[in-house]
Amino acid sequence: MTATVGMPFTGDVESPREAAANRCMTVDDLPPLSFAAPNPADATVSGSAWPVPDMAACHALWDRYAMPDHIRAHSNRVADMAMALARAALNNEAGGLNGTDIHLPSVLASALLHDIAKDYTIRFGGNHAQLGGAWTLHETGNPRIAQGVMHHVHWPWRVDVTVREWLMPLIIIYADKRVKHDQLVTLEERFDDLVERYGRTERIRERIRESHEQAVEIELALSARLGMALHDAVPRGGELTVNAG
Repeated sequence: MTATVGMPFTGDVESPREAAANRCMTVDDLPPLSFAAPNPADATVSGSAWPVPDMAACHALWDRYAMPDHIRAHSNRVADMAMALARAALNNEAGGLNGTDIHLPSVLASALLHDIAKDYTIRFGGNHAQLGGAWTLHETGNPRIAQGVMHHVHWPWRVDVTVREWLMPLIIIYADKRVKHDQLVTLEERFDDLVERYGRTERIRERIRESHEQAVEIELALSARLGMALHDAVPRGGELTVNAG
């Protein structure tokens, strides 16, 4: 599915959503997507490595799907946190991780695209993680990147960061849960905000509590795996800093 947004707008002042839609590209407008080096580990699964869009390609897809500026800012912060977590994983020799276990360009792409369908589903309904995963797979042909988008709201299996294929999507989930709008916060601050903004019914509040519990479980699992307490860790200069003020 390829977006070709050409929605009519009224009013004299251009809203952020209108500005994003006006930047939206059709298939003919979009330049050829550029790709980073593929993950060599994927070749053992499919016979050839899946393509990985680089940052410029992800930004082009933001334009194609009319992502508003505030969601772009949020996505950039999620990418900052996800990349810092991934680098910590690569640097943690005690964890037994190496360069083929987590692929930094794939982490970047998945984080930048995780909310690609957020605005569309706000306007028209649907599940933004599911639709975003479908759009990402369609545009990139990379199921690993699409998996991170698809499961960034909820992880339906046990939390186990020692499973090689699960580490990246769990990093994406956790990074997203640490960003409130475009600010890095603790899980408690993030979920207090979600309850305040969306907790209109007891059922919704219960679902938010369940998501908070899973996020805490992921935080504890990643903390143990990386050998550092992540509760208030933040990225500084591309690396994680613990207990930063």
